[in-house]
Amino acid sequence: MSVTKKLHIQGISIISFDDAIKSALDETAMSIDHICNLNVIGLSCTIKDNVVQEYIADTEITFKVDKERN
Repeated sequence: MSVTKKLHIQGISIISFDDAIKSALDETAMSIDHICNLNVIGLSCTIKDNVVQEYIADTEITFKVDKERN
C-alpha cells in the first residue's frame, strides 16, 4: 500500500501558462522525490497597463511518501 501527499504550488512566468506550470513542477522536483501527478487548479494573470505581466498557474502536485526513509 502506498501513501501520497498533495502540495498546492503556484508557478509564475513572464512567458506563458505552459511555462508557469513547468516552473511549478521543476521547482518542486528540486526538493520532492516521487512526484506522480500534477493537477492544474486554476490559471490567472497579473495585468499592468492592459498588458499581461505574469502568467500564474495554481497547481496541486501529488507525490508518494517514502516509507523507506531513515
